[in-house]
Amino acid sequence: MFQRKLIAVLGLVTLLAFTAGVSQASKSRVEGMGLGIPTLSQYTDDYVNIYFYPTSVVRQNNLVLAEMGNNPSGGVAPVGFSDQSFTIIRNFPRFGAIAYDMKATQLNDPFASNLTHHQLDLIWGKAFTKIDFAVRVDITNSSFEETSSGGTVSFNKVSGDGFSPFDPYPFGGAFFPGAIADFGVEMNTWGITPALAIHMQNDNRIEGAVTYRNYSLERTESAAGVQGEKWEDDGSASYAVIARAIINQNDKHTWIPAGFYVNSDLSWATTNVPAVGDSRSAEEKYKAYAVGISDNMKVNDNNLLLWGIQLMESKHTFERGDAAVVAGETSKLEERFSSTPIIFAALETDATRWLKVRMGASQSYISAKSEEVVFGAPATTTTDEFHGSDFAFSLGTGIRWNNLDIDMTLNEKFPLSGGWVMSGDPSTPFTRASATYHF
Repeated sequence: MFQRKLIAVLGLVTLLAFTAGVSQASKSRVEGMGLGIPTLSQYTDDYVNIYFYPTSVVRQNNLVLAEMGNNPSGGVAPVGFSDQSFTIIRNFPRFGAIAYDMKATQLNDPFASNLTHHQLDLIWGKAFTKIDFAVRVDITNSSFEETSSGGTVSFNKVSGDGFSPFDPYPFGGAFFPGAIADFGVEMNTWGITPALAIHMQNDNRIEGAVTYRNYSLERTESAAGVQGEKWEDDGSASYAVIARAIINQNDKHTWIPAGFYVNSDLSWATTNVPAVGDSRSAEEKYKAYAVGISDNMKVNDNNLLLWGIQLMESKHTFERGDAAVVAGETSKLEERFSSTPIIFAALETDATRWLKVRMGASQSYISAKSEEVVFGAPATTTTDEFHGSDFAFSLGTGIRWNNLDIDMTLNEKFPLSGGWVMSGDPSTPFTRASATYHF
């Protein structure tokens, strides 16, 4: 039981980091530098952060970016559309800059696996004398309706799709934490992110963004004209606040302090489940915050050495809001995960004029705690705690031909096995690839 909870809580740190939005631009590059944990990519000043910090788009040249693959195991498997994206950035001298991201799945959100009908992700930004201003708008939306008439009259409506789309409440009479986030129940969402950057002397700047986000979930069924089951969103709006500073100490050192706070509300309510006249509800929220700082050092003819530290904590709370809790059901749950601190370092160096080599690692001290109240006579409270450490390491490469950059995240098994030719190991050489064309 505790291992299941721990895995869920550990996963939360990665999920929640996306609410303010982290770009898939050059994902291979940041992964190869060991910055694949989304919150660490903001510690380098690169177009990878245009969705974290939309004002970054005004400083970009025109480019086309294709991102392909997400295969951390390195096994031979088809590349699904949910792991691909295509981005265009176009900077117009008078109108401003526009970034348009096309993809099947909303990759810039904490519940990306639940948002698979991406429709729009657009950024507009404009640079002024002392400030930059930008706005990002993103939408995922899908719905399904079915009406049957004749012998049996029935009506089904689903906003969202995904897990058991034809079942209004796919878990029957079971009510438990994480039903939406952990089981791929698709939601719809829209978000708007205004952003501002203030320029100071020595090309220093402070930039930040605020995201207002709405999640919606509605599943309804009626049969023979009688109201049936209904499961719907019952939470308030979600939001995120993120900020950082770019401080150029000198030609060799650029310091980047950064921080964010996220509040995602996935509260829900059911009607006529498990029987006509019954109602259930739960307040369920996911929160996270982090603060950190990095030093981007230019060494040996502009090769980049980056190192830094970050403190982070995430929290998942669940509390039943109805009076129908029965013995054995969770009436209250609180899960916390903290990584205090994460020490990270990365190197990007020119092996030749056309070949870059990247490497990076992170070491973190982690702690997790969960406290669950299971209803009964009397109620049972169980508290689990875990303390340990985690190490991650990555290698990557980048190839440049004129205006085209090919970035790849190296499969860590490939250099040792030599692939199929040398050892019979079918693992792929790379786990992700990106192509960026600058014009």
